[in-house]
Amino acid sequence: MGTTNWIGLLAVGALGATGVGNDIAGSTVPADEALFEDSFDDDSNGWGVVNDPQFGTAAFADGDYVWELRGSVAHWIPAVLGEQYDNDELDMLDVVVSTEATIEAGDGVIGVFCRESPDTDADWQWYEFVVRDGYAAIRQADQEANLDVLAETDDVSLPVGEPITIEATCVDDANGAAQLSLTLNGTAVLDAIDDDDPLGNGVAGLQAWTFPVHEQMDIRWHEFSVHRPNAEGAGGPTTTE
Repeated sequence: MGTTNWIGLLAVGALGATGVGNDIAGSTVPADEALFEDSFDDDSNGWGVVNDPQFGTAAFADGDYVWELRGSVAHWIPAVLGEQYDNDELDMLDVVVSTEATIEAGDGVIGVFCRESPDTDADWQWYEFVVRDGYAAIRQADQEANLDVLAETDDVSLPVGEPITIEATCVDDANGAAQLSLTLNGTAVLDAIDDDDPLGNGVAGLQAWTFPVHEQMDIRWHEFSVHRPNAEGAGGPTTTE
C-alpha cells in the first residue's frame, strides 16, 4: 500500500453539489494515545514529492506540505503507514484523525480519511471527511470515484485563505457499526453511522477533490495526526444538541 498515493483525473459529476443542510451535530471522541504525528518539516514519513505538469505538484516548503493540484483528486498516505498495513502491523480501526490546513485557492474540498482497505469493485475504499466553505460531508468513497454520502451540510463557514482544523472520528460501537463524526475548528458538525457492512481496519491519510474537475487548487497542510480514542469514548461518539 505504500505506493497508493495518487493524483488522478476522475469523473465525479456530483462533486459540486451544495450540502442540503441536515443540521446534524455531534461530538467526537477525545484523542488519547498518539499513533502517528507529522508536522511536515520534511518527507521522513514518506508522503512523497510530485511534479507532474498535468496533475500538479506536492512538495515540502516552510514547514508545510504544499499541494498545487491540476487534476480532480489527490489521495495521500505516508509510506510508513502503508508499510505497516502491508506487514499486518497497522491497528487503526478506532481512531481520531486530525489535520490543520489552509485552502489558498480553488473551490474544491479537502479533508482526511480513515480505514482505507481493499474493495470488491475497486482497488481501495475508505471513509472520507471533506470540507470547503459552505459544505461538509462524511462519505464512503473508492478509487473508482464512487461516492456514498453518509451525512452532509451546507451550514459551515470556511473562508479561503484561513486555517481549518479538521478532526474525524472513526469508531466501532458494541454492535460493530462504524460511528463516524466530523468536527471543524473545534465545533461538532456531522455524525453518521454505517451499520451496513462497515469498513474494517485500514490506513488514514489526506484527501482533496478539485472543482470544477480541471480547475487549480492550492492547499497548505500544516500538520497531521492519528490518535487512539480514549477509554471514556471508546464505544463511539456521543451526540449533542
